[in-house]
Amino acid sequence: MKLKKNWLFGVLLILLIGILTACGSEESSSNADSDKKTVVKIGFQKGNTLNILKAQGTLEKRLEKENIKVEWKEFPIGTALLEALNTGAIDFGHASDANGVFSQASGKKSVYVASDTPYPKGVALVVKEDSPIKTVQDFKGKKIGVTKGGNMHYLLVKALEKEGLTVKDVEQVYYKDAAEGRAAFETGEIDVLGIWDPFLAVLEDSTPTRTIVNGENLTQNRTFYFASENFIKNDSAILKIVLEELQKSDEWANENTKEVASILAKELKIDEKPLEIANERREFGVLPIDEEAVNAQQDLADTFFGLELFPEEVDIKAVTKENPDWYPDSVVSK
Repeated sequence: MKLKKNWLFGVLLILLIGILTACGSEESSSNADSDKKTVVKIGFQKGNTLNILKAQGTLEKRLEKENIKVEWKEFPIGTALLEALNTGAIDFGHASDANGVFSQASGKKSVYVASDTPYPKGVALVVKEDSPIKTVQDFKGKKIGVTKGGNMHYLLVKALEKEGLTVKDVEQVYYKDAAEGRAAFETGEIDVLGIWDPFLAVLEDSTPTRTIVNGENLTQNRTFYFASENFIKNDSAILKIVLEELQKSDEWANENTKEVASILAKELKIDEKPLEIANERREFGVLPIDEEAVNAQQDLADTFFGLELFPEEVDIKAVTKENPDWYPDSVVSK
């Protein structure tokens, strides 16, 4: 009988140890999960609003409270950023209006979730100060330098259209980047240069020029914010925080244009003065993807399709999402 009691006691002891071990393991696993940080990967390009937010460090502080880590990934151009977004290498980022259209036209499905405030004065068609060209009508037969499919290319088309002209009335000269375009302009290879900020401001600061037309009443010249489908579906609360902190950063930037110029000058390795000029003619801010934004972007897409820059039409609405719960109160109330 004594042996039987000892055996029973031993079995009960083993069961108790097993239960305690399991509980301890579950608690350790729970603690490990709580210690593990969620990571949000944000793509940015030098000189833009996300670059300002990164420099301030406020997003990291905000998300740290939620046990979320921010990883910043720099991209040289918007198309590369959107490619990374499409492959899952990043969760959120920004790119120009034209970048968004061409990305969609190539089959990418990055989702528009917000927009920068329109920046029409940030893109222009300029001539040298002593040029005989005075109006868009004078563009006829002249060499106009633009980046193929860029925001200044769109501006050229809309400016000509307003005057009853088309791109067939001018000689388009394509350049690959701002530096190449400026070189062609200064050596006289082209008569008119299509250029955008901050390179527009840098040119104005160093070379006597005249702006024939900028984007006012012709093109909104927006930057858009994009997110992956997975990020929207699984991390909409983080998306809201990102947009809130971005808006706070933008509001600060509007009140501190010189400080912003100092931040971006270091990033872009250019003088502060032209950046101050560029910042003074724009307003920073986050906007929802509303009907106005979609219509403006659709017109840009339709224009480039009409120029046969891509083979099939694109439907901007198909890759846009607007949710008032994502946006800061100051944005929704606008």
